[in-house]
Amino acid sequence: MKQKKRIWWTFNLWEADAFQQYLEEMALQGWFLENVGGSVMKFYRAQPEKRRYAALLVPGSSSLTGADSWKAEQFHKECQEAGWDFQCSGTYWQIFYTTDESVKLTGDMTEERQFLIQKSLFWNGSAKISYPVLVVLSLWSLYSNLQNPGKMFADPVALMLNPLLLGICISWTVTYARLFRWNCGNTMAIKEGRPFPRMNLQRKVSFKKRIILLDEILILAVLALAFSSSMRALAGTMLSSILIVVISLFVRNLLRNNGSGNARDDWMSYAVGVGVLCMILIPLCNAAATHFLGADEPDTGRKHTVFASYQANDVQMSSSGKSVGVTVYTSPISWIIAKTSKCYPKDMTKWWDQMELELPAELGELPEGTEVSWCRYMVRKDGAEPVSEENFYQDEPTLDEVILKDRNRLVVLDYGGGMNLTDMKEAVDVFYQGQTE
Repeated sequence: MKQKKRIWWTFNLWEADAFQQYLEEMALQGWFLENVGGSVMKFYRAQPEKRRYAALLVPGSSSLTGADSWKAEQFHKECQEAGWDFQCSGTYWQIFYTTDESVKLTGDMTEERQFLIQKSLFWNGSAKISYPVLVVLSLWSLYSNLQNPGKMFADPVALMLNPLLLGICISWTVTYARLFRWNCGNTMAIKEGRPFPRMNLQRKVSFKKRIILLDEILILAVLALAFSSSMRALAGTMLSSILIVVISLFVRNLLRNNGSGNARDDWMSYAVGVGVLCMILIPLCNAAATHFLGADEPDTGRKHTVFASYQANDVQMSSSGKSVGVTVYTSPISWIIAKTSKCYPKDMTKWWDQMELELPAELGELPEGTEVSWCRYMVRKDGAEPVSEENFYQDEPTLDEVILKDRNRLVVLDYGGGMNLTDMKEAVDVFYQGQTE
């Protein structure tokens, strides 16, 4: 029979009540906590026993480095003098138990004192501000990327980062809401002089298991996207992620043993240390991946995934000898093309005069399912009146932009110095044939 086992999740520091209930249930099954880390709990088997547990935090603990060793030792003595036996400890948690129902929580062990310690770590002024700010910045970044889904879905890196960003955003939002509810419930209990609300253990455990499942799905999706891009992208993503985790743990352990003890100074040292090491080691990691797996194709303005492809910065010559800048989007998903087409014509009214012009009648009837629009740009002279609609047709343009679209393709053609009817007919014919010249 297995004598030890690991549980690959743990409780947040403000979930002490649920943690205690969980340990008591495990003790009745003959499993006793041996060690608790940031994301894993280790149990050993022994004779089942009915126990009362206290999952406590040492007063003055740091949210980065945990409990100071000297303060933890003094706290152990206080708890043992009150009749509690020491079970184990982690970076933050100090776990005590008793089999005597008459033993009480005293001093810094009381629920109210522990709540204030937890609150000082996870519901302080910086947490109240940083969570909403980070969520808003994440949502703004996602919103900005979705304004041009043709680029986002065609870029393997963006396609990997955006699901991660969405997952982080949801995680921060849920965490903030749960912290807010926890703080309000316990604060009201203190004001009204009633016991703290009990946490529902089964609901907590079920929620944590669902979160772990969603995290695994998200990680597998990101790895699949990296693999679909290239082996180098997959190797670089995995190595960089592992390296960031290792660097973070290394710097935190270094500060735990050699830090100043001042929370602000330790956090600044942590941020600087992690940032510097990542800037040095991650490029070296990517260079190693390039050396052993080969370099990716040079960046030619072409991006491609299974969802979309994007080609830009391609300058060609029309049959009339004019320079044409070509941008092409393709996708099997019609929504991507429809949404991307709203980015055109480009809004350049801050510097230039622009107007969407009617298509010439000589162009004839367009092929079925094809949409064409024509926008003309003209340089705005300092102090001059805006160019009239009549002059848009008569004056020499700076740039003509032709946008051709069907269900699965979007082509944007920029004609420097303007275009003529022959150029437009040629563009429509080539688009209809499914080619770009």
